[in-house]
Order: sequence, then C-alpha cells, then structure tokens
Amino acid sequence: MHRSGGFTLLETLVGLALATTVAAMGGVRLTELLATARLATAARTLATTLRLARGRALATGTSVETRFDAPGHTYELRDGGGAIEVHGLPRGVLFAALPARSRIVFGALGTADNGTITLAAGSRSRNVVVNQRGRVRFP
Repeated sequence: MHRSGGFTLLETLVGLALATTVAAMGGVRLTELLATARLATAARTLATTLRLARGRALATGTSVETRFDAPGHTYELRDGGGAIEVHGLPRGVLFAALPARSRIVFGALGTADNGTITLAAGSRSRNVVVNQRGRVRFP
C-alpha cells in the first residue's frame, strides 16, 4: 500500500486549533503593548509640554499655567492672554490623579507648584512629577 504525503483531517484540525490559540494569545499581548506604548507617549508629551511651559515663563518673564481637564481628557498651556496650546490624551489614556487645583503654574523665575500628574491606561500608570524648582521628570 502506498500512502500519500498529505495530512489527515484530524491533524489539520489540531494544527488549526493550536494556531488559533496562539493567535488569540498574541492578540491580547498586542492590545497590552499598544496601551503601554500610548501611555508612554502621552507621559513624554505631557512632560515636554510642561518643560515648554517653564521655558516660556522664563523667556517672557511672566507666569505660564498648565490646566488639566480630566473629563475632557485634555490639558492646555495658558499665559495672561489665554490659551497657547491645547493637547488631548491618546485614546485609552486618562488622568488617574491630578494636582489639587488641576493646574500647575510656572513663575517668571522658572519655579512651579509641586504636582504629580498620573496617567493611566488599563492596569498600567505613569507619573509626571513637577517640583518647586520647576523641574519636570517622569520616572
């Protein structure tokens, strides 16, 4: 008897089930990976915006404020004349914790209100910290 070199129906179904399981596990990991990437990008962008606000305060000799709108998922830079820039958080990222007044003000000498802004996406979170000297970091 001569047998052909193909696969049996049972072998094909087992292989298909295994491939489906691996693909589903990869899809879950991909979703987590995308959320982590969005969170890291949002934290970097927020830190850069806060550094920009400090730089503008130093350059113009006036105070510059960053206001946070948790329900709207946005934050904006403001000086005496009004809004300078408005930024939105990426989809899936939200403000988990904000300073007491939902703002950070940079003075003309670069000093600032202490504040920690916590961004969250899923089960992960990132902090952006501003100290009294106006230094911005995100550990």
